[in-house]
Amino acid sequence: MKKFLCLLLVILPLLLLAQAYTDEENVPGDPFFEEDEDYSDTAQWGMGGVVGAITVGNETYSQVRMQPQLKLGKFGVGLDIDLLIDANGNIRREDWDEWQDFVNKIYYISYARRKDPFFFKIGSIPDYTLGNGLIFDHYSNMLRYPSEKNVGGYVGINTPFSGLGFEVYTHNIHKNEILALRTYANPLAVTEIPLLKKLKLGVNIGTDRNQYGKYEDKDGDKIPDVYDKFPDSASLWLDTDDDGLADNDDFDLNGNGIIDDPDYNEYMHTYFPNIVEQNPQYTFDTNVIPDTVQAYLDKDDIKVYSLDAQLPLIETDPFSLSTYAEIATIDGYGSGFIFPGFSSKFWIFDAKLEFRNFGDQFLPGYFDRLYDQQRSQVKFIESDDLGRRNWSLQTKESILADVQSSLGWFGYMRANLYDILFIKLAYQDMYGEANAAGKSLWSSVTVNPTMVPKLKEATLYYSQANVNYINFRYPRNQNAHVMGRLVYALSDNTNLVGKYSEYYNDLNSDGIMKGKDEILKMLTFGVEFTF
Repeated sequence: MKKFLCLLLVILPLLLLAQAYTDEENVPGDPFFEEDEDYSDTAQWGMGGVVGAITVGNETYSQVRMQPQLKLGKFGVGLDIDLLIDANGNIRREDWDEWQDFVNKIYYISYARRKDPFFFKIGSIPDYTLGNGLIFDHYSNMLRYPSEKNVGGYVGINTPFSGLGFEVYTHNIHKNEILALRTYANPLAVTEIPLLKKLKLGVNIGTDRNQYGKYEDKDGDKIPDVYDKFPDSASLWLDTDDDGLADNDDFDLNGNGIIDDPDYNEYMHTYFPNIVEQNPQYTFDTNVIPDTVQAYLDKDDIKVYSLDAQLPLIETDPFSLSTYAEIATIDGYGSGFIFPGFSSKFWIFDAKLEFRNFGDQFLPGYFDRLYDQQRSQVKFIESDDLGRRNWSLQTKESILADVQSSLGWFGYMRANLYDILFIKLAYQDMYGEANAAGKSLWSSVTVNPTMVPKLKEATLYYSQANVNYINFRYPRNQNAHVMGRLVYALSDNTNLVGKYSEYYNDLNSDGIMKGKDEILKMLTFGVEFTF
């Protein structure tokens, strides 16, 4: 609690100096996030925060969060000081025990926008798209926030020389595992050819240098902590009967109360090799079936490359129309392309329509908004006849071998009805001889119901991506994600906010999501304030 009091002393001057300022932010991971803000020459101070409860890793904490912010022109900085307090009044130590944790208190440090001559952002990046989305498609480094905080970043330049520019991105400046690089230009800008002088070409690279990096390995034994029963010991990892004794030191591996036969238990064989001969009347256990775990000695990377093009056709205030295309290939696997693609803005609508053609072993938007969850997931195989459990990790890359060629359409529409109702819908419909990952649906509805006193916002988001068919019978599935948010005004600067999120891991591959290990929930409920 001393740390808490010290932080309040630091933050109190900001509260006293704060002016009326709010930074409207999107739901973390919102796939329809768009960067759009105006700059002011005067300094803008702000303080946001939440006091309430939050569930992290199936444990509920009291939460005190302070988010002081400062903006001056194109420059902005924000902190995210989050205190999670357990039932005993203790601050969660995992958030404060390493120097990286203090860096992670940076919510953002930013300068300008991606279309400006020079720009950068460090911190939480809820949405990142590269080119036309065949590599990075609305990727978020905040999917597992706040249980996992990534301080990512991007930096780039746009020059006046034929529109030449470049940009680099990392999801986490500590790890630098998920990376992107883009360079682009208007090669025909000097020709003054109508229309074609605005043609922009881009080259993109995306990579995950270590797909197993989602899971920590604190003791360095190459066994992920997520199924390492002894994550602080490099020589111990298995405990088949969950009795607290490692299999290396256990004379009864399956916990049935019978001493194991040395021929079936390495511990007994090492320390009591002749015990069977010395005790002929005792029936030693020969039905010994220890668990097994998969070790990962080397990193496993994946790379995706693409070439994209954009060409504005009509640029007027009431109506705009552009065409675009992109071709991408996953290193060691397949390729796919978008052509033609059209985007338009008119009246209350923004819309896109594109034809897609994907070859075998190719998935579009490989680094999508659920990638942090799906890059690798824990799996176990339990044999009914032996009872053995084999623990391992399954990467998203592992499904590529079964993806077969397909072609079809992708469409997106956003509507804004008088700033009261916002509807966003995107759908991908692909066809092929044995297409097992051709359908995707993304949808969100936000209501700002002015006719309901005090209710400021109600948002519901749901998606299923890269599935054989949109499964409404079992909406909870490994490729689905659901989020909800309610905002109720208590006063001009204070809101009661509830947020809920679910994503899924089909641990035993039975297609049915149940239990806390397969239904991963996050709930936040509290009072949000701004000054």
